[in-house]
Amino acid sequence: MRIYLCPALMDWLIFLVHFAVLYAAGERALTIGRCAWLGGVFQVAYLCTSMAVGLVLTRARARAWLLASTAVSLVAAIACIFLVRYGWLLAAMGTFGVSSAVFFNSFQTFMRGESAPGGLARSVGWYTLAWSGGSGLGMLSAGLMYRSGLWALSGLSAGVCVVIFAVLLRHRTRPVGELSSNEHVEQGSARARAVDPRYVRVAWVVIFTAMFMQRPIQNFFPALSARQGISASAAGIPLFLLMIVQGVSGAAFIRFRDCLYRRTPLWTMHAAGTAILLALWRWPSYWMSLVGIGALGIYTGFAYYSAVYYASNSGRRSFNIGINEFLVGVGSFAGLFVCEAWMRRSGSDQSLYLVCAAALAVSAVVQVALVSGRKRA
Repeated sequence: MRIYLCPALMDWLIFLVHFAVLYAAGERALTIGRCAWLGGVFQVAYLCTSMAVGLVLTRARARAWLLASTAVSLVAAIACIFLVRYGWLLAAMGTFGVSSAVFFNSFQTFMRGESAPGGLARSVGWYTLAWSGGSGLGMLSAGLMYRSGLWALSGLSAGVCVVIFAVLLRHRTRPVGELSSNEHVEQGSARARAVDPRYVRVAWVVIFTAMFMQRPIQNFFPALSARQGISASAAGIPLFLLMIVQGVSGAAFIRFRDCLYRRTPLWTMHAAGTAILLALWRWPSYWMSLVGIGALGIYTGFAYYSAVYYASNSGRRSFNIGINEFLVGVGSFAGLFVCEAWMRRSGSDQSLYLVCAAALAVSAVVQVALVSGRKRA
C-alpha cells in the first residue's frame, strides 16, 4: 500500500507547480494564449515521451526509471517556480513534462508487476485514488502557500521528492519471475461481463476526452481567478474538490468492478458530465464553480479508472498504457488550444465549459459505436 504514495506525491508536485505558474501568469496579465502554451508545452513533451517509453519499458527496469525521473522532476519543478522569463519557463515546463511521462509510464508497469494475479482492480482503484488525491492537495497547498513565497513552494517540492525516493528505495519488489497482474487477465465475478479487447480502444477515447475536458479547467481557472481578484487560496478549492471527488469515485470501482465492459456506464457518465458543464456555462459564478467543478470528479474518476483498467487487462499492457499516456498529452493539448481559440473568438471565458460539454457528448457516441455489434472472436 505504501508504494501508492509515489504517484500521489508526484501529482502533488506537478499540480503544485502548475497552479503556482498559472496563477503567477494571471497576476502578470499574460494572455490566455501564453497561459495555454505554459500547459501545452508540458503536454507535448509528455505525449512524445510516453510513446517512446511505452515501447521499451519492462517490469525489471521500472524502479530505476522511477528514481531517475523523480530526480529530474525535482530540478525542473524548482526551475518552473523561480523562472519569470517566458522562454526559459517554457523550457523548464517541457523538461518537467518529459520527466513526468517517464515517471507515470514506469509506475503503471511497476504497479502491475507488484500486484498479484487477480489484484488489478484493487491496484487501479488505489492508483486512481492516490494520484487524484495528490493532484488535489497540490493545487490546495499551492493556493494556501502561494503568498508564503517561492522558497516555501520549493521547500515543499523538495520534501515531496525526498519521500518518493525513500518509499521506492525501501520497497521490497516481487521477484521478476513471479506471476503478476502484468501477465494475468482478470475476469471479475460471475456476474461480470467477459473481458472484451475492443474496450482497449474505448480506454483510449475515454482518456483523451477526460483530459480534453479537465486540463483546460485546471489550466485556465487559476489564471482567470487571479484576473477576477479571487485569492489564490479560494481559487485552489474547486480544483481540490474536483480531484478528491475523482479519487473517491475511482476507488469505488474496486467494489463495483462488475460495471465495466458495459455500454450503459459509458453514456450515463458522459451525459452527467455534459449536464454539469452546461450548468457551469449557463450560470457562471464562483459558487457554481465550487459545486460544478467538484461534481465533475464523479465523471473523471470513472473515466480514469476504466481507461487504466481496460488498457492494463489485455494485449500488450505497457504499450497500451504508453498509448493511454500519449493520449493524456494529446487530449490536454487539444483541449487547451481548442478552448483558448473559442474563448478568444467568443469573447467569453465561460465558453470553455460549452466546448468541453460538446466534447463529452460526441465522445459518448463514439465509445458506444466502438463496442456495438457482435464481438469478434
